[in-house]
Amino acid sequence: MDQSFLDPLTYKDGTPYGPKRYREIVRECWYISDQTHTSYADVLDLSHQERLFLIECIADKQKATQKAIAQLQAQQELRKSK
Repeated sequence: MDQSFLDPLTYKDGTPYGPKRYREIVRECWYISDQTHTSYADVLDLSHQERLFLIECIADKQKATQKAIAQLQAQQELRKSK
């Protein structure tokens, strides 16, 4: 049976893959749940691709927010200097 689509059992250094990946999945689900105000249980029903896409969307929104804040701060600095 071809197992190339499955996660590896260990990293190249021999450490188990499962426990670290489990922590990553829990962190992804918590992050999405926290940012979208969705229950953690509902987030567990998402596929891996859906989780990645949502994390990307959240990151894009945060970057846009930070950019808007920086622009407003720059405008305020200009007003203060006049």
